[in-house]
Amino acid sequence: MLSALLHDDPHTVGPYRLLARLGGGGMGTVYLARTARGRTVALKTLHQRLTADTALRNRFQLEADAARVIGGRYGAAVHDADPSAPRPWLATEYVIGPPLDDAVQAGGPLPESAVRVVGAALAEGLAQLHRSEVVHRDLKPSNVMLTASGPKIIDFGIARAVGEDPRTHVGETVGTPAFMSPEQAASLEHGAAGDVFALAGVLVFAVSGHGPFGSGQPTDLLYRVRYAEPDLGGVPPELVPVLARCLAKDPAERPATGELATALAAGADPRRFADVLPDAVLREIARRGEGVWRQPPARQAPPPPEAPPQAAPGRPGMSRRRMMAVVGGGTLAGAGLAGGGMWAWLGGHDAAPDSGSHTVAKKPKAPSRLWTYAVRRPDSGGEVLLAGRGLAIPAGIVLCGVNPESGAATWQANMADTWRSATDGTKVYALREHDEGAALAVCEIDPVHGQPGKPLVESKAFAGTEARNQLLCVAKGRAYLVARASSGNHWYLLAVDLRRGRELWRSPVEAAADRIAPPMLCGAIDGDRVVLCRADSGTGFLRLTVHAVADGKKRWSGTQPYDGAPPGRLVQDDRHVYLGSKALDATRLSDGGIGWRFGDERNVGSSAGESRLYGAPALRDGVVYCTEGDRGVVAVDAVTGSLNWLEKDLKGRRLNRDVPPVVGRKYVYSLDDKGLRAVDLRTRRAVWTYETDATVLTADHARGRLYVREERATFALPLA
Repeated sequence: MLSALLHDDPHTVGPYRLLARLGGGGMGTVYLARTARGRTVALKTLHQRLTADTALRNRFQLEADAARVIGGRYGAAVHDADPSAPRPWLATEYVIGPPLDDAVQAGGPLPESAVRVVGAALAEGLAQLHRSEVVHRDLKPSNVMLTASGPKIIDFGIARAVGEDPRTHVGETVGTPAFMSPEQAASLEHGAAGDVFALAGVLVFAVSGHGPFGSGQPTDLLYRVRYAEPDLGGVPPELVPVLARCLAKDPAERPATGELATALAAGADPRRFADVLPDAVLREIARRGEGVWRQPPARQAPPPPEAPPQAAPGRPGMSRRRMMAVVGGGTLAGAGLAGGGMWAWLGGHDAAPDSGSHTVAKKPKAPSRLWTYAVRRPDSGGEVLLAGRGLAIPAGIVLCGVNPESGAATWQANMADTWRSATDGTKVYALREHDEGAALAVCEIDPVHGQPGKPLVESKAFAGTEARNQLLCVAKGRAYLVARASSGNHWYLLAVDLRRGRELWRSPVEAAADRIAPPMLCGAIDGDRVVLCRADSGTGFLRLTVHAVADGKKRWSGTQPYDGAPPGRLVQDDRHVYLGSKALDATRLSDGGIGWRFGDERNVGSSAGESRLYGAPALRDGVVYCTEGDRGVVAVDAVTGSLNWLEKDLKGRRLNRDVPPVVGRKYVYSLDDKGLRAVDLRTRRAVWTYETDATVLTADHARGRLYVREERATFALPLA
């Protein structure tokens, strides 16, 4: 899909004139480009910030080499490349047609005849790749393009030569979990047989509309890929034997690409490929082909210079009814004028400039990093924990203590999984390692050496060897856990007194849905309530449950539809818990009913192909902030659900809807495909973007810091 060039995109790259954007991600940007003689190409560039990384340059070179090996019949033909340029680039054939996942969405699962032709061609393409001792490693529906002449394999960004180290870093697994091979999921050698496994998963999706191992959290998918039987529901009986063999856990039991191509072609339709495609897919191919030759969208203009802050003209006072709603909701108390709370209530309009002023303020620049701490982010979770004078940063199987002023490491503790530790804002607590004892134990982490102290509370009634036991939260001297009983598969929510070292109460909860993750996603204390959230893989629903803090009795439980990555923490006040999905919902904590719902009848603009329209929310000073489609940040009153304001003039961005924004005194910070965007709370416009592929943001309001987590580093920025 074409989108406008940004004002700071280059005009040319090599001999190519850039016309529009085709897409982008954490590694680079793909443009539609054309030569002076009219050759149209897809031109991929590496992000400027990554050009100094030798390993990434080598990966870019290998991608170009792999694309040349597979050639124009089974892939996008390479026209030109310069991996050694100051900003490496690769120009390939512009493939006219939709990716397989878009095709299935447009016209439903493909008929068996089309899937056989697709599968045979892809197997032949992989065979050509494997003969040059290169494996793809990331074959998935979005990397298979359907054209009128046949399918093409694209995106060799993580391809590698056979025999190279299968991991980039120790403990790192690369690829897409839903379509990985079992050996790849285990960070072992992924050879040609691994690509066959992935191809079978792609064909199951093409003919049935679902992957062979469902959907859900990466940890769930990796477990099912390694140990569960594939789901071949919806696959025609004639295809089941060959696809089941390709999906064998043992690579030696899978057919070679040549054998697979022969088996699929035996029942293939001899007509032209276009003749076996559904009409909806053909229409999409035609639409994309026509779009290439239309006038490209105009390049976005640079943002106008910011005017200096001016006093706002007088406005009519608040209505009595509105004022009563504010006072009744307690939102005036402690609201800062620049923080989005009181300011939003007092009108929420831009200040009008003084007609006599001729001074133009300089556009703010993105701040510099205060420090950077090199540490790998966990596959899930990973929010920085604020613990008194220090920070605790989850990193894979360890928890790292970090000095918030300098970014220097202070301690390290082996804590296994992120759900086994928590902080009360002052100290860090953790469950004892599950292989160290049969009894469940909660310990305090030594802030100097990182070693767990003596158990503050210990219970033999619960299995300390259970890896899924979860420390939900710690508040007011109590720890709240979800743990499995010593006998049977019975799970409980329990409260323990850390000062007296004893259990206070326990309440039954549903057992864990899988063998890797704990039963609950997250939990929090709100007054006299314990609020729990869980999401069973593949259900498309979240379940919220409220228990009494005093005795653990369940007050209510309910489910609601939910798309996108489940929340890592609950966003709530004394009335509601807030969730963003197809709409922004406020669920009443009193009874589980819907307090209000925002977004049902709004035009949210582009959803970037996602069913999740509203992003994960943040709450500050009585206002709920989240992203709305790809329009930008929206601010909604927490009491009434009415719109306060919407970000202005945002275009050409794909917003990250899984990471909640962070709200400071001056800016609200939000992630998108360009990086970290700062939106001025006064003007409602983005004023700067810090280029990053981060996926975790944590606010430290007390120190005025924003902690940003990338895949291999965490850094601090000033929080304004």
